[in-house]
Amino acid sequence: MEQDVKWVQRMRRYAVPVLILYVTAVIVALLLEKIWLIPIMVSVSVLIVVTGFQEMRIMWRMTKHPKAHRVLIFQYMFEWMDAILLTTLMVTLLTAEEFGLMIGLFFGIWGVLSPIRQKWFTKQLQHIEPELPTYEEVIEGRGDVWNYHQK
Repeated sequence: MEQDVKWVQRMRRYAVPVLILYVTAVIVALLLEKIWLIPIMVSVSVLIVVTGFQEMRIMWRMTKHPKAHRVLIFQYMFEWMDAILLTTLMVTLLTAEEFGLMIGLFFGIWGVLSPIRQKWFTKQLQHIEPELPTYEEVIEGRGDVWNYHQK
């Protein structure tokens, strides 16, 4: 589990350069060929799924409670929904603009509700296992996280 946490910490260090790379790629795609936005957004979707899987994997090891595992699986399904919606939005915006705008509206509402969903999942995990540290606490190594993992 410590390797997974170190991987996430390393990925967070590279977040700003990767963001600059993606923004540059989007600008170049908009200037040259808009269809290039599709593979760019697919790669962003893959990153969303991979980081969601890492979060689920780390938190899965922190708890042995079956109900908490179900909540983590449910949360990971929502990460997949984020990725699928992002890819679908970009494909439809570039191929069928009117339909893409409708999906964009749905994606916007989905995105606005994302922090509420995250709070709900955290609340559910805390309800099931009150001493369970949050994902951010585990990644930042705050408190007694590693001792909790040993229990």
